[in-house]
Amino acid sequence: MENILVTGCAGFIGSHMVDLLLEKGHSVVGVDSYTYAAGHHNIRWACENKNFELYKEDICSTQVIADSCQKHKIDWIINFAAESHVDKSIADVTPFIRSNIEGVVSLLNVCRQTGAKMLQISTDEVYGSANVGSFTETATLAPKNPYSASKAAAEHLVTSYYNTYGTAYKMVRMSNNFGPRQHYEKLIPTVVNCLKAGKKVPIYGDGTNVRDWLYVKDCVKMIYTVWEFGAFNTTYNLTHCNETDNLTLVSKICEIMGVDPDVALTFVKDRPGHDFRYSISNQKLLELNPPPPTDFEKALDVTVTYLWLPVDN
Repeated sequence: MENILVTGCAGFIGSHMVDLLLEKGHSVVGVDSYTYAAGHHNIRWACENKNFELYKEDICSTQVIADSCQKHKIDWIINFAAESHVDKSIADVTPFIRSNIEGVVSLLNVCRQTGAKMLQISTDEVYGSANVGSFTETATLAPKNPYSASKAAAEHLVTSYYNTYGTAYKMVRMSNNFGPRQHYEKLIPTVVNCLKAGKKVPIYGDGTNVRDWLYVKDCVKMIYTVWEFGAFNTTYNLTHCNETDNLTLVSKICEIMGVDPDVALTFVKDRPGHDFRYSISNQKLLELNPPPPTDFEKALDVTVTYLWLPVDN
């Protein structure tokens, strides 16, 4: 069993990855600087596991991370650490440059120093908006907002380190995740919290923007599949091809919570640079035989219930 360091371990997707790795029997080192989007409650069960050790550290602290990798004989770094909220990147790109670009350079330098391999977590947003069809992994990157631009820059740094220094990597571009532990700033938690408080749910534009929704527990299983069976120095799209426009999604949440969407929703001015549709192909991933998807309606119900009446998870 290889030893794995997970950055962003106390965040939404990173904490679910930690759970899966411990379940599989790996020794896991978690690194998190505990920004606003992280929460210790996300890894409270992991912290009780003898195979997990936590470091409260910034990924830009290169030597500290390198020392931890050497101490624990780390074979792989899985990098979830990132600023990820598009609206915040529009307001101020500076934290995104530090975490998503400078942080990735730091981790790549750790890999050079220690011999660890890198699994970089990226996003379908690096492709930009898909007017027709679905993007494959060979499509040209065309990010349209500061967040996605920072993630595209990180990808180029990863591939450049392989080309220049031989730093081995695998990379995934995932579609929109949802599920328990997601931060309140994201769409589904925002909707649930507004409905809980009896407030109007704000919908950008006319609500027809399309996103491809991926249940977080399915996502981390896909990442594990790529880590275990994927080719080195290769990128994989992660999706179950579940595209839904925002208005339909929000209406489903209203239905689960017993609220009339005609009463609960309000349409607001669209945000700058709002991509209309994200769509990626999963044909390359399917060659690795990933686990089957969770039923979307069931996953959404579990997520809304968790956010509505938080339970141990």
